[in-house]
Amino acid sequence: MGEKGIVQRRVELVALAAGLAVLVLLGWRFGVADLGAALARVTPSYLVVYLLFGSAARLGYAVRWRLVARTVAAPPPLARFIAARLAGDATGFLLPTGRISGDPVRIGLLYADGASGSEASAGVAVDRIIEVISNMLCAVAYVTVFSLAHTGAAGRPTVVLLLTSCLLLAALAIPLQMLRRGKRPLEPLCNVMEPRGARWAAWAGALQRTEAHVLRFFRSHPAVFLQGLVISLIIEGLIIGEYHCLLSAFGLAVDLPTLLMTMVASGMARAIPTPAGLGALEGAQVTVLAAATGQPSVGFVIGLVLRLHETLWTGVGLLAFAQRGTDWPRLRAVLSLHGSAP
Repeated sequence: MGEKGIVQRRVELVALAAGLAVLVLLGWRFGVADLGAALARVTPSYLVVYLLFGSAARLGYAVRWRLVARTVAAPPPLARFIAARLAGDATGFLLPTGRISGDPVRIGLLYADGASGSEASAGVAVDRIIEVISNMLCAVAYVTVFSLAHTGAAGRPTVVLLLTSCLLLAALAIPLQMLRRGKRPLEPLCNVMEPRGARWAAWAGALQRTEAHVLRFFRSHPAVFLQGLVISLIIEGLIIGEYHCLLSAFGLAVDLPTLLMTMVASGMARAIPTPAGLGALEGAQVTVLAAATGQPSVGFVIGLVLRLHETLWTGVGLLAFAQRGTDWPRLRAVLSLHGSAP
C-alpha cells in the first residue's frame, strides 16, 4: 500500500471512530429503553404498507431513469433498471465516496447490457441532474413548511439551511442554462486533461462523448425533462407515505411538517460518506425533534428506525447486485473508463 493509500486508510479510520463516538454518546445520553418500547409496539400492517410505498418509490426511480435513457439509446427492459438502481444505491451507501459512488455502478451495469459507455453515462448523468433539482425544490418547500408550522423552532439554523438550499439551486441553474444553449460546461476541464497523457486524454474523450449526449438531451427533449421532474415529485409523495408508515409502525407519531423536516435531515445525513455518516443520521433526527417538539430522545429512536430502513434497502440492493449476472470484465472496463465505446 502506497503512502496515499495509508493516508486514506487513516482518514477513514478517524471518520469511523468519530461516527461511532457520536452514536455511543447518543446511546449513553438517551439509552435504549425507548427503542425497546418502539420495537414492542410494532404494527405489522403499517410495515406492509411501508414496504409497498418503498417499492413503488424505487420503481419510480427506475421508470424515470429509463425514460431518460430512451432518449439516448434503446434501453434494456425495466427490470434491469430496477436492479441497477438498487445496486447503485446500495453501493453509494457503503462506499466512503458517498451516494455518487453508486452512479459508476449504474453506468457499468447498463454498459454490461450493451449500451456504450458514453450513452450509459449520459443517461445516469441526466437522471441524477433531475433528481438533484427535485430534491432541492422539495427541500426548500419542506424547510419552509416546517418554519411556518414551528415558528419557535425556526431560528437561525433553519434560515441558513433554507438560504443554502436556494443558493445551491440557483448555482445549478448556471450549467443547466449552458446546456440548454448548447454550450459545454466541461470544456475547460477537458482542455486541461487532454495534454496530460494518454490516460487523461481517454478520460477527456469519455467526458466529451457523454457531454455531447447530455447537450442533445437538453436541447431536443425538454418535454422528457419536465416529465422526469413530475415523476420525481410523485416519488417524493411516495417517500412521504413510506416514512409516515414506517414511523407509525413503531408508534412514532409526528406531524407532517416535522415528518418533512425529518426527510430533509435524513437526506443531509446520507450526503455524509461512510463511515463518517455513522451517527450522523441519528444526530440529525435528535436535532430536528429537539427543535420541533423538545423531545430529542424521540429523535434518537427515529434515527435508529431510519437506520434499520437504510440497512433493509441496502441489503435489497446488494442482493440485486449479486443476482444481476454482470459481465465483470466489461463492468471493470467502464468503471476505469478504458472500455467506453464512442
